[in-house]
Amino acid sequence: MDFEPDRDRFFQYATFVMLGLTGVVCACYALIFFNPRVNPIAALRPETPTPNISIVELPPTWTPTATHTPTNTPTATATFTATPPFTNTPTETLTPTFIPTPTIFYIVVTGVPPTRRPLPPTRVPTIPPLPPTPQYAFRLGRPAETAANCGTWYLSGTVYSDAAGSSRLNGILVRVWASGIEQGTDTTGVHSNRTGYWEWIFGRGTATTGEVAIVNADGSLRSPKIPFTLTADCNGEGAIQQNIIDFVGGQ
Repeated sequence: MDFEPDRDRFFQYATFVMLGLTGVVCACYALIFFNPRVNPIAALRPETPTPNISIVELPPTWTPTATHTPTNTPTATATFTATPPFTNTPTETLTPTFIPTPTIFYIVVTGVPPTRRPLPPTRVPTIPPLPPTPQYAFRLGRPAETAANCGTWYLSGTVYSDAAGSSRLNGILVRVWASGIEQGTDTTGVHSNRTGYWEWIFGRGTATTGEVAIVNADGSLRSPKIPFTLTADCNGEGAIQQNIIDFVGGQ
């Protein structure tokens, strides 16, 4: 078979064709490089009709001819320009900047020292207060008893050792004041041999107000002053001629 020489020949022709096309492309690039305005395709365009313009000739007019006046044109003189000497520009020297070492500040926070919680106070048992010491050794045993009596205007009573009336006390001093004036002092147990009994008689028809109390020998009070009233009229309403006032001790 002779296919191999024919195929080689075909490739040889194809190689020549490609080389020719490559040369044409290179020539076009070279043409465009040297003359960028060239347009090889413009030759294929139809020609643009050029208008036929006829210029009408006017009769000639006289035109003055300018006389050429010679002018002295100065010849350019070469001026020597001194070249400035070469200046050595100093190179900027970088000065190292000292960067200080950062200072570390310590903030000391002073805390409040812990305080020991106080122990609860020891409960002290509350002692009930003692009853107040009585100011007087005797007091009124019962409300004063009053009555009308046209025979005698008087005060009387009995002094007992305690509120239960366990015993009657003799030798107790009982003082009487009338209209703010001290009238006198009586001693219990000296009247009619009655134990603990005391008595003070006023004049008939006496009308007064006063107080009666048990006293010490020096006159200091042993009981509060108990008020009393006597009226002159023994028959009218509210008449008072006798006051029964009993005292009890044991305070």
